[in-house]
Amino acid sequence: MDPAAILFILVLFAILMTFFSQDKIDFFPIALIIGAIAVVSMLTLFNVGEEVILEFINFNTLIFIFAMQIIIYFAVNDRVLEYSAIKLIHITKGNNRLFFYMICLFTGIIVAFIEDLTLSLILIPLIYRTCRVLEIPAGTYMMGMTITINIGAILTPVSSLKNLIIGQEFGWGFGEYLANMGILFIISLISTIFLIDRFILKKEEKPTARNKKILLEILDPGIVIENKKYFLMTIIIVLTTFVFMFLGFEPALVAIISAAILLLIHSKKINFSDLKDDISWRIIIVFAILFILSNSLEHFGFSELISSGLVNLVNKNIYLAVLITLGISSLLSAFLAGTPVTIILLPIFSALIGEGFFPNPIIIAFISGVNMAGNFLPQGSACDLLTLSMAKKYKVRNLDYKRLLKNGALFATIHFLTILGYTMIYTLILS
Repeated sequence: MDPAAILFILVLFAILMTFFSQDKIDFFPIALIIGAIAVVSMLTLFNVGEEVILEFINFNTLIFIFAMQIIIYFAVNDRVLEYSAIKLIHITKGNNRLFFYMICLFTGIIVAFIEDLTLSLILIPLIYRTCRVLEIPAGTYMMGMTITINIGAILTPVSSLKNLIIGQEFGWGFGEYLANMGILFIISLISTIFLIDRFILKKEEKPTARNKKILLEILDPGIVIENKKYFLMTIIIVLTTFVFMFLGFEPALVAIISAAILLLIHSKKINFSDLKDDISWRIIIVFAILFILSNSLEHFGFSELISSGLVNLVNKNIYLAVLITLGISSLLSAFLAGTPVTIILLPIFSALIGEGFFPNPIIIAFISGVNMAGNFLPQGSACDLLTLSMAKKYKVRNLDYKRLLKNGALFATIHFLTILGYTMIYTLILS
């Protein structure tokens, strides 16, 4: 163990997280400076070789981020997601409660495969326009969407970078995620939708028969399709991508092949130079820096030190280990961005599991905490902040920071207790 190196990296990590979790100052140049300082210091002061530093970076995750951005670009460009959402709205025939249920179910399921901010950017304008035609306030529908997004994120290894990183560390693919998280997902999603409907939506305005008729007349899913050939091919490739991932193929490999196929198919009208500006290169670079900082802490002995302390604290009590895992991951994710929190905590909980604890309930608590705790505070979730900014843009009168904070914290508490009960029962039955 190297205490000086650990302290130095922790200070750099704290500085980076401070800038990462605010939106007033651009965190990217700060991340570049911190990354450069960390690498140079490890090379010169702490005798860490270049090849070791490169091994700190999880290249599979970075390739997956890059490839999925291309796949999502074509899914959005060919209106696949927009068509699906409008089709669902059309099925509701203007029934506001059915509309709410369909939007939340659609969100909770689709976000398990598609990045949450992209989904929000598509759904929020559709929700607003639908509610405007029906002449009902849109706030509760937007709030239901953003709360259920954090629930749907626990279902698959590709729903978020957090899940992908955890899945790669513990060998959890689609099968393991669905088997271990599926029941928790269903309980949390259905109970959340029911409670919002029962205690909030039921008391709000309902659309008139005239407005329902107007909605059906102007809402035609077919009008969003610009090129049917590209639309169908993109659907087939996107579905095939997730089928191969579900069958156990490496997500990064499947994603990069699918991205290449989509680029080839669309090459007559779009080439890579046309979409490169839509790829968030800075996120890829920042995550590379986060991997370097996190794994260097493990290299210098920090993870082993903390996990040893946790082992002594829990004293071979698996229930206490699960509670601590859920508590720490939820607390940090309520205030900070979930993916950096995951990268920080992963070596610690991995080392804890390595001490001989039954791994599954600890992994379940970890996945649930870093994903669903985002509802505690709006600033803990980028999707919540996006929803609030768009609600302000559209002048939605029944959704502001105070209302989302109040209801988000309430449901986050309910979710915390649900997760705790689920993991305790899971541990009792299977450990």
